[in-house]
Amino acid sequence: MNKASKIYFPYLLILPSFLLLGFFEFYPLLSAFYHSLFDWNVVTSKFIGLNNYTTFLTKPIFWISIKNILIFMAFSIPVTLLMTLLGAELIFNLKSDKVQSFWKYTFILPMVVPFSVGILIWGFIYTPYIGVLWQFLNIIGLGNLNFSVLGNPKTAIFFLALIGFPYLQSLAFLVFLSSLLGLDKSILESAEIDGASKMRRILSIDLPMIKDKIFLIVSLDMIGAPQTIGSMLLLTGGGPGNSTMTPALYIYNSAFNENKMGYASAGGVVLMSIVLGLFFLTQSVESYFGGEKREKDEKNFR
Repeated sequence: MNKASKIYFPYLLILPSFLLLGFFEFYPLLSAFYHSLFDWNVVTSKFIGLNNYTTFLTKPIFWISIKNILIFMAFSIPVTLLMTLLGAELIFNLKSDKVQSFWKYTFILPMVVPFSVGILIWGFIYTPYIGVLWQFLNIIGLGNLNFSVLGNPKTAIFFLALIGFPYLQSLAFLVFLSSLLGLDKSILESAEIDGASKMRRILSIDLPMIKDKIFLIVSLDMIGAPQTIGSMLLLTGGGPGNSTMTPALYIYNSAFNENKMGYASAGGVVLMSIVLGLFFLTQSVESYFGGEKREKDEKNFR
């Protein structure tokens, strides 16, 4: 193999990946930009410029969906993050490797269960009078609270956010647990010798040392939350009264129920802009706090 072949052969190996990435990722993105400028319903197409964007951004239902997803994020992200961190810490502090492995695989197992199946199971749990939730309320003497939590505009979005008890994200759990297992044992042993309690060690050592992983999971959650559609589509359809409508579901309905593909493309571009904005926001926050930490480390080193 000559010198030129050695240089270009690695690029040849990754060429199929770039082709697939371009076809399945970048082409749909460019297509969405292009079709958002047209009144397009697959059969007919008429250039209308930015009209789809102005219509989409001035629709009251869009801003209702933004409010709903903000409530969903404010309620679900902190609960999920806290419970996942708690689960990772509990398993990390188990003394028996066998018990630790058992619980680790138990929490990872939901990753192989189809997401839609999990949502439908929760739909049964929430079913009035026959669902597991209401059977539990009857057992503890609170059967008088029996009502359709997903049929009430005041409670629907909150109970959708509660789907997933005990709220352990499998991916986040793996990230946190692997980070904790990778901590320097000498530091942990020093804290134990100095008499630090478990809680003191968690707050002063564990959390600060996995702070970058926490920022990573928060970033992923904030990017993914505005695109939430599964539980709303399968359980409520955005109702009652648009109380669980999200931007992604509104775009879906515009495209597949109303056949307004150009309008939905514009909505997709708007949603992508929101997601990018959240991404840059989380990166800016992480860079700011990370920069402060680096400055402190440099001062301590000097």
